[in-house]
Amino acid sequence: MKTTQIPAALAMAGLIAAGAAAPVPALAQSKGLGSLFSCEGSGKKQEGGALIGAAAGAFLGSKLAKNEKTLGALVGAAAGAAAGSYIGCRMQSTDTALAQQATKKALETGVAQTWNNPRTGASGRIDVVSSSYGPPVDSRNLRFASGVQSLPSYDALGGQYAAGKTVNLRSSPSTRGKVVGKLTAGQTFDGLGSAPTGGWILVGQNGYAVGYVAPSLVRPIQTAAASCRVIEASVSTSGQRPAAERYSACRDTRGEWQLTQA
Repeated sequence: MKTTQIPAALAMAGLIAAGAAAPVPALAQSKGLGSLFSCEGSGKKQEGGALIGAAAGAFLGSKLAKNEKTLGALVGAAAGAAAGSYIGCRMQSTDTALAQQATKKALETGVAQTWNNPRTGASGRIDVVSSSYGPPVDSRNLRFASGVQSLPSYDALGGQYAAGKTVNLRSSPSTRGKVVGKLTAGQTFDGLGSAPTGGWILVGQNGYAVGYVAPSLVRPIQTAAASCRVIEASVSTSGQRPAAERYSACRDTRGEWQLTQA
């Protein structure tokens, strides 16, 4: 890079940092619902969209300084430092309270929740991406009926299910599995676990795993409380583009949800 180009490059970095200044989020760490969507910086509502990110900073640095690695790193760092704000920095305190309430309900019920604040024009949605009910289930701790395939482990379920109609029980978690029995409409059973691929449910009756059933053919009637969920929080604020963040949430020993930004 020529010497005369250095001031221009630095000026550009300064403009980026000034125009998209935003608090830099802390390193990923668990936090309770009370701090969800809180701003990690000054506490003021973030007016500028900090959407450049570290990748854009690196890209800018490489473009402005092909052979000047030091300058390229400085420019990239300036751009990166101006980016990465939590969506909470764009929300008023009343927005945050509504979003936290919706998040808690989504975590407790496993059902997507929406919220809106007519006073500020902000709105949002909390989607439940996935849920887990404990550590994987080791098949060595289960008893299998004759002819039923055993997988090394299963995703934890817990609770009872009921068949919506008469359905076939399969020897393996696939429609290609041999029919080894049936469930009649309304018949209940224990969900011992689900196959990691495909989600087929291992049916438990009288202490034995008696076959597999497709999850779309049964319904939960008594499920265990989820121990962890992955959620996606999307927020729209007045004058700003919609933004979304994903969180992993798990219950602690007190039963409180602790979240980590994914």
